[in-house]
Amino acid sequence: MHRLFEEFIHPVLNASKPRSLLEIGVLHGKNTLNLLRWCAGNGAHLISLDPVEWTGDLPEEFRKGDSNYKYKRGQSRFEDWKIRPEGLEEVFREGLDRYWTCKKKRSLDYFVSPEVDSFDAYLIDGDHNFFTVITELFMIHRFSRKGTAVFLHDVAKTTNARLDEYYEPTLIPYHQIVGPQQGILTALEVVLSKMWG
Repeated sequence: MHRLFEEFIHPVLNASKPRSLLEIGVLHGKNTLNLLRWCAGNGAHLISLDPVEWTGDLPEEFRKGDSNYKYKRGQSRFEDWKIRPEGLEEVFREGLDRYWTCKKKRSLDYFVSPEVDSFDAYLIDGDHNFFTVITELFMIHRFSRKGTAVFLHDVAKTTNARLDEYYEPTLIPYHQIVGPQQGILTALEVVLSKMWG
């Protein structure tokens, strides 16, 4: 999502001036760094959700992942893959962590937890499958208010627009994995049709 920041995300943030942002999915932290630089200049706060284990020059409490979560389980090329979030290393070097809260959990667990809150802006770049994204969107709709900004990654011109990818397939209902509806764009279309169709 970081490649979309200057052209698409930054102008919307400047126009809407959100005070609270929720980022779903961090990966290497490049967009997190962009968001926190914006937060620092605009008096805003970012909460990021990501259950994966990280390596690199980070405080220990940020390295540990959710013990129930295995990134891309069952995909042999990712079996020993470690994520080093260079963007987050820069966050700490620049002292931007004062504008940031990181929760090492999945979005679907966060949205049903007592700590869930509403935000002015949501950025979704987590698990790339119909079930997760449609659930996230319905939960966001439940908590959102007029003027809430929602950004989605990999909606158009990507494989994941119409085809699911499962970062942790054991946490997705089997009937959804074998079901006919797949992809991020499909989830968005269903949500929009149910709300405004």
